[in-house]
Amino acid sequence: MMRNRFLNSALSELEEVNQSPIYGYQHLPLLTLEESIEKLIPLVPGITDYVSAAKKQCNRSSSLLTNDESAAIYLYSMSISFFSCLNEALRAEKRHALKPWFFYLKLFITALEKLPSIRKTVWRGIPIDISSNFTDGDVHIWWSVNSCSMNPNIIQPFLGERGTLFIIETINGKDIAMFSAFPVEQEIVLMPGTRLRVKSSSFNHIDRLFVIPLEETDPQK
Repeated sequence: MMRNRFLNSALSELEEVNQSPIYGYQHLPLLTLEESIEKLIPLVPGITDYVSAAKKQCNRSSSLLTNDESAAIYLYSMSISFFSCLNEALRAEKRHALKPWFFYLKLFITALEKLPSIRKTVWRGIPIDISSNFTDGDVHIWWSVNSCSMNPNIIQPFLGERGTLFIIETINGKDIAMFSAFPVEQEIVLMPGTRLRVKSSSFNHIDRLFVIPLEETDPQK
């Protein structure tokens, strides 16, 4: 089943995907996108076709990124099984399950690091009430790559009757809209290791959704 990048299906998924830092890819060399996904061919059905499409359709006119870096972001944003497979690997209890993804992660995260950091209010969701797990003043570290949208209407239709919306004040978000397969989603990516402090108690919105206000904090302060 494909997953919405802007949602976690359950509290356990949110916790598992962010359970620990991602180590092992940082020292690797940068490869082309085709080379970086070679070890994923047995794991992601149709990935070579997806990569071919991403290379053809990605933003090739930006001076910020190479074509391979741009295509790596485009691939991440496509409405295909690729993100679901990455999500499963990030959630795995044994981190060796993530090893085949290292060359792709190197290219993808290098691309994100090249984009300017922005301050924006962004949204992320989960289709259940988890407000009791977020106490005012608590700090949570999200170790994975987490996608948010600047438009809450992108997320609300998927939250069901008693869902939770995170409203996040980010200071180092990465705006990937100009590199995304779906620019209308206004996607902002939170980098691995983002520290989020609960600003205040959650509150009820439109009599069914719980809203948890979070703010990104600078780890150096």
